[in-house]
Amino acid sequence: MSRVKNWIENNRGLLVEILLHTLAWTLYIAFYFLNNAFTELSFWHKAFYLMNILVFDLSIFYSLYLIAIPRLLQNKKSWRFVLILVLIVGLYPFAKHLVDNAIGSYFPDDTTLMSSIVQAGFWQAYLIRVLSCLFIVMMAGIGKFTFDWFKNMRIRTELENQNLISELAFLKSQINPHFLFNTLNNIHTLAYKKSDLAPDSIMKLSDLMRYMIYESDVDFVPLEKEITHLRSFIDLQELRFKAKGIVAFELEGDQKQFEIAPLLLLPFVENAFKHGANLNRPEAIRIKLRSAVDGIKFSIENELAIEMKHKDTTGGIGLENIRRRLELIYPKRHTLLIDQSSSLYQIDLTLW
Repeated sequence: MSRVKNWIENNRGLLVEILLHTLAWTLYIAFYFLNNAFTELSFWHKAFYLMNILVFDLSIFYSLYLIAIPRLLQNKKSWRFVLILVLIVGLYPFAKHLVDNAIGSYFPDDTTLMSSIVQAGFWQAYLIRVLSCLFIVMMAGIGKFTFDWFKNMRIRTELENQNLISELAFLKSQINPHFLFNTLNNIHTLAYKKSDLAPDSIMKLSDLMRYMIYESDVDFVPLEKEITHLRSFIDLQELRFKAKGIVAFELEGDQKQFEIAPLLLLPFVENAFKHGANLNRPEAIRIKLRSAVDGIKFSIENELAIEMKHKDTTGGIGLENIRRRLELIYPKRHTLLIDQSSSLYQIDLTLW
C-alpha cells in the first residue's frame, strides 16, 4: 500500500495531466455528438465518426504535443518544426477529404455537420478543414506550454528548497568551526614562519567562503569558476594534510564555453578527502574533467579507507541528496555511475 502511495505521490503531476487530457478529449468528442443529438445515426455510423476523430485529431495533437514541440520547437530547431507544421496543415485537409467522402458514400442519408462539409465545394471544405487543423495545432501548443509552465514552476520551487538544503548541509558538514580552525591554524603557522604561502592561503580561504556564501546563489555558474573554486578547496585541504600534489587534476577542453550548477562537484571532492586512504602521497586522488560538445564528463577516483567500505561515502549531503539535485537540475540529461571495489572508489558523472 505504501509503495502505491509513494508512486502516486511521485507521479502526481503526470496523473493530473492524464486526467485533464482525458476530460478535454471527452468534451471534444461529446461536442461533435451533441451537434447531432437530434439525428438518427446507426451504431456503425457513430463508430466511423468517432474513429475519424481519433485517428486524425488525436494523432496530430499528440505528434505535436509529445514529439514536435518538445524535441524541435523547445530545442531551438524552429525551421524543422515549421516544416512539419506546414506539412500537417497542408496534408490534413486532403486526408480528411478522402476519409469523409468514403464515410459519406457508405452513409448517403447522412445529415451531420461532416456530410455538409463533404457536399460543399472543395476549396470551401479545404478552408474549413485547415481551420480545424489549426485549432488542433493551437490546442497542442497551448496545452504543452501550459503544462510545462506549471511543471517548471513546481520544479523551480522544489529546486530552490533543495538547493537551500544542500547549501546548508554542505556548510554544516564542511565549512564548520573544526575545518576553519585547522585551516586558520595552518595559515597562522605559515605566517609565524613568514612563509610566502601565507597570503595566498588567506586569499584562497577568502575566495572559498565568498564563492559558497555569495556567488553560488544562482542557477548556473561558468565551469571555469567552479574549477577555480575546486582548486582553492584542494589547496586548502593539501595545506591541512601538509602535503602537496595529493590531487592529480586533469582538464580537457575549453571550460569557458560551459556552465554548471554551483557546488555540484564539490561534494565528490570533499568525499575523497574525507573517506580516502593514504592521502599523504602524490596523486592519492585522481580527478579528470572533460568539456566537449557532447557535454561535461567528471570522474574522481581514490583509495577507500577500510572503515568506509560499508558506509555512504558521498560526504555530508548524502548520495540521495546529490541524485535528487541532479534530477532537478539535469532531468534526463545526466548519468551518475559509482563503482566501489574492495580498495577503490570511483565516480563518473556526465552532464549534457
